Amino acid sequence: MKLKAADYVVLIVADLDASLRFYTEVLNLPLHHLASNSKFAELDTGVTQIALYTREAMCETLGREISAPDRDHPGFELGFKVDDVDAAFAEVVAAGCEVAVEPTTKFWGQRTAYVYDPD
Repeated sequence: MKLKAADYVVLIVADLDASLRFYTEVLNLPLHHLASNSKFAELDTGVTQIALYTREAMCETLGREISAPDRDHPGFELGFKVDDVDAAFAEVVAAGCEVAVEPTTKFWGQRTAYVYDPD
């Protein structure tokens, strides 16, 4: 088997509407597709799509219950490149994002900041 570039990343979410508002209205990612059953959505994020899938639907898919990650045990990190970390951070915080880590320059020179998504 030879794997190629990642096709998509699926985030398991508790509330699809809340997650869609966050990713489309706060982060301004375009919606690519919303399933008619309102349990799955894809964002238009280029080569690797980011998809949202309800926890309820994933439980059905797996045939068992799954628990949600908590703040002390995060389930994922998504990173986005921006021209100005401080400006982007200020913009998303002004839009209501909860701060996880203020903008910081790492010892290797990269400037990063973290906010929480709804899950």
